[in-house]
Amino acid sequence: MTEAYWLTCVDPGELLRSARRKKKLLTDRKFRLFAVACARSVRPLLASDNGRRAVEVAERYADGSATTHEMSVAQLDAIRDSAEAEDLGGASEYKANQALFAAINACDDRNRFAYAAECAVDAAPDPQLERAQQCALLRDILGNPFRPITFSPAWRSSTVLALAAQMYDSRDFGAMPILADALQEAGCDSADVLNHCRAPGVHVRGCWVVDLVLGKE
Repeated sequence: MTEAYWLTCVDPGELLRSARRKKKLLTDRKFRLFAVACARSVRPLLASDNGRRAVEVAERYADGSATTHEMSVAQLDAIRDSAEAEDLGGASEYKANQALFAAINACDDRNRFAYAAECAVDAAPDPQLERAQQCALLRDILGNPFRPITFSPAWRSSTVLALAAQMYDSRDFGAMPILADALQEAGCDSADVLNHCRAPGVHVRGCWVVDLVLGKE
């Protein structure tokens, strides 16, 4: 895959296959956070409170702050509620639940990530848009593998760290342009880092710039 194709590809399956060949790029945590991001895309379609809660637990599990037992309990609760919800919601609810469970299962099995992404596409009101959004998510989480970044510890000023931590904890990444300003003030001269912060686009937990700031892999 070329750099130009990586930046414009709208097939998440192709990006995942390319990323899987770069083990240092796509860690277990990054894999899991992408799966959770797919689950979040169908979360508004879930009628069950336990289904929506399972998305939150899955994200904590992906980040190492929830145990396997907590994840199993949340999944079982969601499964128990799903049958009744599907009776009321029909095919759309069924597809949303399948996407949720596929994403949860993918958190412990790298071989299931492509299927989790496909289930989210199948559940989406606009499958083509969902595919494009998944590609944007992967680029936000993985960055550009053709342009590796050397992140200087000197760029981690108190302001930079506080901004990154606040966005990560709240899942509100609206301050990314402000983070760019703070990084620049701290001496960051990486156009790739600064442009990623300032460019319009989706950001989620696992965003490669925020992860670099916080020292996450």
